[in-house]
Amino acid sequence: RAALELRPPGDRDRSSTLDELNLCLSTRYDKLGIVADLEEAIEFGRAALKLLTRSHSSRGASLHNLACNLRKRFVKRAAIQDLEEAIELLRSALELRPTEHPDRSSSLCELAFCLSHRYDKHRVVEDLEEAVTLGHEALEL
Repeated sequence: RAALELRPPGDRDRSSTLDELNLCLSTRYDKLGIVADLEEAIEFGRAALKLLTRSHSSRGASLHNLACNLRKRFVKRAAIQDLEEAIELLRSALELRPTEHPDRSSSLCELAFCLSHRYDKHRVVEDLEEAVTLGHEALEL
């Protein structure tokens, strides 16, 4: 938080500081289960993403991290819009993470988790089939 204060709006490194804060809060949520940490992580993740151009090298990671937090919030609150947004963000992240990208498999797995959750909610077989396909692709990588 102190580092963020040193990177005012317009600072070229502000997005990376927002993303780091996002990751710290998300990790703390994982350890302690404090929902306010997850809410704040999502807020900082959204702010970081807004600062990144479509071609920025960190955009794929930022999309992935925000999607992970939205999936966590879906698990906590069962708000389908969080899951739908996470799926959309992960599809965008995968566009930025081609087959040779070292983090592609993690985005494939996360998208498979999200599709599996959506299948559990709506019982659309195509979601389950795609989740299985993505899981296989992740294993191949």
